[in-house]
Amino acid sequence: MDEITITFSAEELIEVAKAIYLATNILIQNDYENKEMLHEIDGRICKAGFHLAPETGAFYPGGFTENEFRLNNELAEECDVLVENYDAEIFTDSVAYDLADRDFREKYGKMDALIVVNNPKLLNEIQAMQKLYIKEIETYGVTHLRLEKKESGKKGGKIKNLK
Repeated sequence: MDEITITFSAEELIEVAKAIYLATNILIQNDYENKEMLHEIDGRICKAGFHLAPETGAFYPGGFTENEFRLNNELAEECDVLVENYDAEIFTDSVAYDLADRDFREKYGKMDALIVVNNPKLLNEIQAMQKLYIKEIETYGVTHLRLEKKESGKKGGKIKNLK
């Protein structure tokens, strides 16, 4: 593979390293086929930062990590807050919409999305369900979610209605 050279200021190098750190921490939760390449790029950026901009203190030897060099703990922690916020937002949206969709399907059966979108009554109903779940999760997290045991002979369980 041919290599190219890109020149960054020390500040830009730090921002690129933070962006790669964020991407790595979000993609690590998924089956991303180029994880090894992303780790390699991260290591190269951090190594360049350590050697070319040591005055920033933003990079240091990686120790037992997969990379020889890494972002310093302070900058990594800044990024970790963003990853946690992202995870929380994705969770809230995903769970709230999935639960509303489940309740809607239980009430009306499986329906084509275009039918729902083009029917104001149905659209308002599913949006109201979504808003209730979002409000509940934002207010209480998952404290009101409980699995119910099904009667014997029936498979699985279900999540109780939120209070």
